[in-house]
Amino acid sequence: MSRNSGDLNELRDIIMQAQTRQDPYPQDPAARITVGRDGQIYRGDPTDDEPVSRVHHGTFAGVRALSRRLAADQRFARTRMPVGTVYVDEPDVCGWAYSITTELAERYTLFAFFDGREYRVKLVEPALEQLVRLGIIGAHDGHLYADGTICLSETRGAGQPTLEEAYSKSVLWALGMGFVRNGHRFPFAAEGR
Repeated sequence: MSRNSGDLNELRDIIMQAQTRQDPYPQDPAARITVGRDGQIYRGDPTDDEPVSRVHHGTFAGVRALSRRLAADQRFARTRMPVGTVYVDEPDVCGWAYSITTELAERYTLFAFFDGREYRVKLVEPALEQLVRLGIIGAHDGHLYADGTICLSETRGAGQPTLEEAYSKSVLWALGMGFVRNGHRFPFAAEGR
């Protein structure tokens, strides 16, 4: 296909059509944009053998998308998270602080936040990450990283796709951590995981 000759309207149309179709990587070369090693933008694929990178045609994290996600999170937090859950909006961090008491009568304060890709949860209290750093509790055994972030997923790193999933999994994690703190194996992970 041809190199971008400055026709931003055409580029915009290609992206907007892909977003309307919810097709982040169009198969049709005429319906996609690629970028060469030198930063040159192509409409479609180049005619020579220049290696190109595919452009994800999905929306940028626009204000509307962020507003929709935050509104959905606010509804969820208000109706399904513990009473007293607070939204923290600071320059370096935004997220939901909440406290729970497990069936083992242990209190945990947790902080769920969206890292730009997924929802993660950090343990605020008790400060068990010190036990991980000292090697008293293995990070694998307690599913807790030395920075206090809880490992909530094997396949997606440490997070979950929604606030609901991060919150519910963190509550289950807290109960499991109670067993670990009392000298038992983490009860909610298959052997070797």
